[in-house]
Order: sequence, then C-alpha cells, then structure tokens
Amino acid sequence: MTIGTEVDPGGTVAVPTAVGRAFGRIRTAKEKLRQALRSWVAEQRRTIGSTGIKVAIASSIAMFAGFAAFHFGTLGMTGSDIVFYYAMLSALLYCSLAYQLNRFGASRRREELAGLLDVDVPWREPANAPSVSILIPTYREERRVLIGTIVSAALAEYANRRIVVLVDDSPADQKALKATLSTIEETAGWLKDQADRLRAANAAWQTRKSTQPFDPAAESRHLVEAYRDLVNWLNSLAARLDAESSEEFSHVDGFVIEKIVRDAAARYRSRGDRLASADLTWAEADTEHARLAVLLCDDIGHFQRKTFDNLSHAPNKAMNLNAYIGLMGGRYVRVHRNGVTGLEPANGSNVDMDIPRPDYVLTLDADSVILNRYVATLVEVLESDPTAGVAQTPYLTFPNGDSPVERIAGATTDIQYLVHQGSSWFDAAYWVGANALIRFSALEAIAKTQVEAGKPVKVFIQDKTVIEDTGSTIDLLQRGWRVQNHFVPLAYSATPADFGALAIQRKRWANGGLIILPELLREYMRSPERMNRFPELVLRTHYLLSPVIGNVAVFMLMIWAGAEASGILWTPVIMLPYFALYMLDLRRLGYRARDLFGVCALNLMLLPVNFAGILASIVQMVTGRKGSFNRTPKVSSRTYVPPYALLFNLGVLMLMLAYATRAVMYGEYSGAVIPIVNILLYSYGLIRFVGILDSIGDMFPALRRMALACTDALTRLSRLSVPFLPPMGNRYVTVPGLAAALILLTPAPSGSRIPAAPESPAPAASTSAAPVHRLPMTMTPPAHPVVDGVAFNGSRLGDPAPQEGTTVDAPSVDPEAPRP
Repeated sequence: MTIGTEVDPGGTVAVPTAVGRAFGRIRTAKEKLRQALRSWVAEQRRTIGSTGIKVAIASSIAMFAGFAAFHFGTLGMTGSDIVFYYAMLSALLYCSLAYQLNRFGASRRREELAGLLDVDVPWREPANAPSVSILIPTYREERRVLIGTIVSAALAEYANRRIVVLVDDSPADQKALKATLSTIEETAGWLKDQADRLRAANAAWQTRKSTQPFDPAAESRHLVEAYRDLVNWLNSLAARLDAESSEEFSHVDGFVIEKIVRDAAARYRSRGDRLASADLTWAEADTEHARLAVLLCDDIGHFQRKTFDNLSHAPNKAMNLNAYIGLMGGRYVRVHRNGVTGLEPANGSNVDMDIPRPDYVLTLDADSVILNRYVATLVEVLESDPTAGVAQTPYLTFPNGDSPVERIAGATTDIQYLVHQGSSWFDAAYWVGANALIRFSALEAIAKTQVEAGKPVKVFIQDKTVIEDTGSTIDLLQRGWRVQNHFVPLAYSATPADFGALAIQRKRWANGGLIILPELLREYMRSPERMNRFPELVLRTHYLLSPVIGNVAVFMLMIWAGAEASGILWTPVIMLPYFALYMLDLRRLGYRARDLFGVCALNLMLLPVNFAGILASIVQMVTGRKGSFNRTPKVSSRTYVPPYALLFNLGVLMLMLAYATRAVMYGEYSGAVIPIVNILLYSYGLIRFVGILDSIGDMFPALRRMALACTDALTRLSRLSVPFLPPMGNRYVTVPGLAAALILLTPAPSGSRIPAAPESPAPAASTSAAPVHRLPMTMTPPAHPVVDGVAFNGSRLGDPAPQEGTTVDAPSVDPEAPRP
C-alpha cells in the first residue's frame, strides 16, 4: 500500500485519500510547470534574434528621448538652431529605426521558417509545369560575363523553360554585335550537344518500355550511365569556363564554376550512385528518364529590338524588356517598307517569329547568376500565393573579391539582403530588378501604352526613372499584387570593384525615389486599410527617401558648427544600438567587425555621388525630362572618377581639418573629437577607395574640356563685342583666354589623358537595381545599397583616365552618356 491510499472493506482496491489526491495534483502541476518552462526557454532561444532587435529599437528611442530631455535648452542654441538640430537628429533616428524594423522582420521570418527553408521542391513533369521564359537583357557584355549568366539559367533545374537573350547592342557596331551573337550561339551549341544525348537516352527508354519487359537492374544501369555522362560533360564545361576566366574576375568566374557547374556535377553524381543500388519500379524509372531529358535547357535564342523600326529604341533596360514582353503570345512577320524593317502580326501561315505566351517571366541581368533551385523554388512560391505578382531572392555579392571597394561595397549588398527579407514581414517589399520571377498576368495588368518617336509602344515595366523596378512595384500595388522575397539566397550579382564604376552605379540608384514618392502616397491614401498598413508606409517611404534624408542629415550635422561641442559629441551615441546591430550583421554574414569602419568611410566618399543622383531627380521633376540610363562599366581596369566627387570629399576633409585645428587652438577638446574621427574616415576613404593621385589625374581631361568650352565662348564673345567696344577690341578677353590656353597646353600627368573621339556608340545599362538604401549616421553612414554591377576593376597608379564613366582600355566608351 502507498502513502495516501487506503484499502476498501473488500480488501481488493486501493482508494486514494485526500492527501494522495493532493500529492497527485502537485506532481501534475510541477510537470506542467517544467513543460511550460522548457517551452519558454525553447521559444526564447528560437526568438533571441528578434528579441534582441526589440531591445535595440527600445534603446534607440530611449536614448533619443533621454538626450532630448537632458540636453534641450543646455546646448547654447538659438531657436532656429534647435529646430534644425533636432530635425536632423530625428531624420537619423528615422533611418536607424527603419533599419532595425527591417531587421526585426527578417529575424521573425527566419524564426518562423526554421526547418522549412531547405525542403526540396517537388519536381513537376513538363506537362504539369507552368511555362517560364527567362529573359537576359544585355548590352555589350563581356564574353565571360554573358556565358556565365546563360549557363546558370540553362542549368537551373526546371522542366518547362526557354531562354532568350535580349541583345541591345547597336546595329551600327557590327563588331560588338557579332561577338555577342557568336557567344550566345556558341554557348547554346555546348548545351545542345549534351541535351541531345539526354533526350536520346529518354527516347531509348520509351522504345524499351514499349517493346521489352521491365528489367529494374538493367534500367538502373542505363540511368547511372546517363548521369555519369552528364557529370563528365559538366566537368568538361567547368574546364572550358576556367579557360574563359580572367585573372581580374577569378572570384566571379570561380563562383560560377564551383557553385553552379561543379555543384551540379556533384549532385548528379550522388543521384547516380543512389540509383545504382536502388530497386526501381517502372514508374520511378519513367520519372527519372523524363527528368534527365529536361535537366539542361538548350532552347536558347536571341532577340534584337533595334532591328525593327516599329519597336521602342529607348536607351534603357526597361524598354529592352518591354519590347519583347509586348510580343509574347503572338505570331509575326517581318515587313520591309520605306527602307526600314518592322514586325507585324501574321495573318496567314507565313510566320517569321512565333513567341509563346509564358505563365511566368524571369528577368535576369547579364552580370547575375542563379542557383540550380531558383526557378523551381520561385515557381512554387507564386503557385502557392495567387496574390503575389513577383517572387525574388534579393541577391548577394560574389564572395572573395580582392578589391577594397568591391569587398566593402559587397558587405553593404549582403546587409541589404537582410533588409529586403525583413521588408516582406511588413508586406513592404520592393521588386529588385537584377533577378525576379514575374507572373505574366500581373505584367498584363500594369501594361500601359505610350507614344515614343511618334509610334505607340506598350510599357509593362515603367521607365519613368532609372530605377524602373521600384516604380513598377507601385504599379503592382495599385492593381492588388504583392512582391514576395523568398528567404533562401539563390542569386548572386557582381559588385563594382573601383570607385569610378561604383559612383556611376550609386548615382543611378539615388536617382528616382523623389519622383516615385507621390505615386506611393496616392496608392496608400486610396487604400481602405491604410491605418493597418502604416508600418508598410514607413518602410516603403524610407526605401525611397533614404538617399535624401540620411545623406542630407549626415552632411549637415557634419559641417554644422551651430551647436555646442557637447551636443554634437553625444549625437553618435544615440545611434549606438544601430551601429551594434550593423556590426553583428556584418559578423553574421562572414565579414569582420572592423569592416564597419570601412563601410562608414566608403559611404562618406559616396555622399557627393548620392547628392548628384538626388539633383538629377529634382531636375527631372522640374523639367519633365527623363534622366539617361548610365551603365555600370564591367571592365578589368579602373574607371574614371568624376571630378566633383574628389573635389567635394577633399573640401570636406579640409573643413574637418579646420574645425579640429580651431577646437584645439581654443582649448575646446571635446569639440575636436568628431572632426578628428571624420578626418580619419575621409583620409582612409580617399586613400583606400578613391585613390587620390589617380583621381587628380582624372581631373585633367575635365579641366581641358572646360578650357576648350571657355575659349570657344570667349572667342565668340570677343567677335560680338568689336562693334561696341572699338577702343578695347577684344583685349578684355586676353587674360582668361591665355589662362584657358595654358590649361590646354599644360601636359597632363601620367595618370590622365584626353579621351579620343567616340568610334562606337557609348554603352548603356544592361543591369538595373533597386534604389540605394542607405542609413547614415552623424559621422559614419553605413549604406544598404542593392548591388548590381561589375566585378574586380583594380585601380592602378598611372593608368589613363578618360571621360567620366569610361575605362582605361576603352577611352571612347562613356557609360555616363545616354545610350544610342
């Protein structure tokens, strides 16, 4: 008998007493408590990331409120100074909180999706797989760049896809055009040879299954042989790509070889080994053969819109895509009239071009690559969510870049990946144009017709700004479509490796947010759920305005001397939670904590570049003239640094030196702290990223062009003045004329030269990206740009420096000029 029980009168049953029941309840309660505690601990471990970010958000708000409470009225400021100072500080707080909110969303998504991210996507047979057209817009891309992109798309495992390279090279430059078309056809030939062998293996199986009894062991041997043949071909392809590689881009080419080609070979080798010992059924053998037959995509074509006079020739990537998308689902004939060629719908059996209408369109920039699971995974995302119009995986940068600019700019790219993932938690995601899978019916829903050069053209992806994907996101929202970011990284893109190329790219990204903002506000105000969508509005607005808000606040606080030193000194302290989170994110992504210093220095160097982009937006808003789409150079040599960037940064450095010197001379040592920190950042940035000597050499072509323009203007003015000023004639222009002549005759240093006259059309962008997403601080503004662009372009002292946007080995090419 146990404690708390008694024997009933019959002596057969132990009946619990009141004490026993009490002990039982206690044991039950203790067990429930232990289970609850274990669940709570497990939940805290699972959500520790988002909990920590909650603490960071609360700390940022508390620090700002505490600073405002304790220092208000004690900073020695006048009324206008107080308003200005707290306005700039509030702008930085807004940027900081936006970053932290996005990071909170990313952490919550990771916690919720834990264990679900690496699940294999079920394979769809060709008859059941929605059709996908992979469009690769290209403009004068290097051979190795284009090959890598096509190969990554062709190896993406999906049953029902086709690839079209949209060649935008000018027909006038036959050499470049023929090289591009030859590269496409050669790559397609490589793939076709092996794809034919895989289809032949499937055809042999079809014959066997209709004429012979099923033999599992024999069929396993056939499949193993087919997989081994595929593996051998992939290894030979890797060797071929290695031969195409260049030393400057070895990390990019090496990524394609290892992570796309050889990873696929390892996966198929493993699959073949499993089949060797498998006891196959007839259905399994049939599925394996059908899968093998479509592993490689050799349906690779190309299209040149500039061949046809009645299609848009606007010099930007958006219209290159629009021209082909507008033809999907139609049959066309070539028509020759008045010496030009056009495309018209085919009425009879005579058809020159039959373009199928796909279920989905995948846009892939020519300097980006996708992993093997990309297409199948994102098709499943869109198939499972009928409200999603776009599915994408914001790209990461190619790892192991050698250039300091590429490595630090790449760090901001990878940080931006986390930001984009967090925006999906608040349903505030933007379409990032370097890679995306788009529902064709969503494109049809946002289609518009506009007149270009007197002819109507259909527009799906808007080209109002140079950040066309961001503007198109608002169009999708207005039609009820969403943008969905898949959490697993499946795409990679190149990052500019020298400051000149990076400046071209980031200037483009900073241009357009101000223009798109009114459209966002109109869409939001029309929504009946606008109160519930307020967090979405906060993050979407930050995405558009961060180049303005963050950069202006950083610059104004940096140069402003209207506050007491103690107030300015405490300003960065308010941002400590942001800096701490950013540093942890860098560590999480494989960078060093000290890279935060490099990020801050690089973004200070980019301040004038961002201001130039903002100014371009304002000019477009005032004049109504669209800005030109400036292509990011993709070359192995350094790119010309615009003089305004160097002069601006040198000017700020001189100003910081003056502030620090003045503070030390007057004994205001606390007031010297921030100027000294900024001096360190600017000195590091100018030496490490910009390259002072090379950039000074880059200024001489600009000065000479300016002198030529001044001389020409003075000559015309002097001729006009002769009748009115006969005693002086044209002598009053002698001094400036001689000065201009002196500049013209002064030998440029070895690091510069005047560019030759263009021999071929200037390149334009074949890539696009979302606007820069920058979160700057008082001294150090870490940016979160969406990267798109180019690989290693190491800067070398003494290299020639052509016009802005040109490259040393091609001085006649000007990416800053509008495309032809």
